Amino acid sequence: MIFDTLAWLMTPEGTECLEEAKNLPTDMLARLTQLRRKMSRERASGVMELLELRRRARSRFPNAESMYFTAEGLEQATAATMAEYRASRFPAGVIVLDACCGIGGDATALARRGAVLAIDLLPEAALCTRANVMHTASHFPVHTLCADATALSFAALAERGVGGALFDPSRRADRTDGSRRRVRNASDYTPPLDFLLKLREHFPALCVKVSPGLDDDSLRQYGARVEFISDRGECKEASLWFGRLAEHFPSFDSSEGVSGASDFENQDNGENYVATVLRTGFPPASLLPFACEQPNFSPPLQWLIEPDPAVIRSHRLPQVSALLDACQITPGIAYLTADDFTATPFATAYRVLEWMPFQERTLRSRLKQLGRRVEVVKKRDVPLEPEAVRIALSGGERDLPTCVL
Repeated sequence: MIFDTLAWLMTPEGTECLEEAKNLPTDMLARLTQLRRKMSRERASGVMELLELRRRARSRFPNAESMYFTAEGLEQATAATMAEYRASRFPAGVIVLDACCGIGGDATALARRGAVLAIDLLPEAALCTRANVMHTASHFPVHTLCADATALSFAALAERGVGGALFDPSRRADRTDGSRRRVRNASDYTPPLDFLLKLREHFPALCVKVSPGLDDDSLRQYGARVEFISDRGECKEASLWFGRLAEHFPSFDSSEGVSGASDFENQDNGENYVATVLRTGFPPASLLPFACEQPNFSPPLQWLIEPDPAVIRSHRLPQVSALLDACQITPGIAYLTADDFTATPFATAYRVLEWMPFQERTLRSRLKQLGRRVEVVKKRDVPLEPEAVRIALSGGERDLPTCVL
């Protein structure tokens, strides 16, 4: 979406057009045709695009219907729950530089704890941040600037009271045809990930947001505490924490049957990875490194235990195994098994009724005997598509009780 169209959408006229468009036919062509009778093609397309982006954003932002997005900005935007958790780890009252602020998800959350200087190189992103912050209640001001973050004088900002920084580099790059592609190497980030070294020189509290798929060598070279964050069963982000922000994480809830340290003191295995799980209605829970043995191996017992994706990515499988007194089913596969299971935020468990080698005909026959149909297929490191297996085993049976395979 071009800057002029986005700016127009934020005017009273644009806002009125957005409201009117909500009541038009849902068919895209019919809606565009009616809008074109009142406005230019660019503005009509902008109205439709923003309404579609708001629809996609509902699962991530509770106030999505009043927010402004670009397509790329939404793709890389931090969901509200994750932004609020990350902001909560910054000291209250500290002024934070939000370098590469995008559409303003993190800036909005940070402004509930202290003043924010939000900067982005893209005019559309800075414009979205300014608008989105205005539509969200915050206790502290957010100053928005369209500028190159790498050209700032960090020494001057530090002298003026900026005490922390959040760096969220873009993980998109231009293709030769003008479109954008997702990048996998830290050197291809914009700015490159090495930019954090300059930020670290001036700000004692620094967090850097990266893709959880970034390779271990790239993550470990900066000496940061690396936190993999899971939300609703998906490992969506990784954060590199520096300075005092790296010292403390949410401690385990002993009522859930697990215990552990809330900081990195006395951790002797030299590993700086942390797995944090966000759950609706519960406080965040972090699994930190602690010394333990590698899990033993066992065929399936009474429970099949599936560790959270953040646990797997952070190589914390041995810790979960130790906490749950569980064994690993087979080497290299992140499934555990145990005779008992205590509820934990770091894993999901399924009762094992019986187990057998995978043979489609045998399984279909056994499901028929049990009067069950397959609802979910779990698999790791096998060349099978779960949905295809589910359909093949369940056929057209829809009214039978479900099970997990």
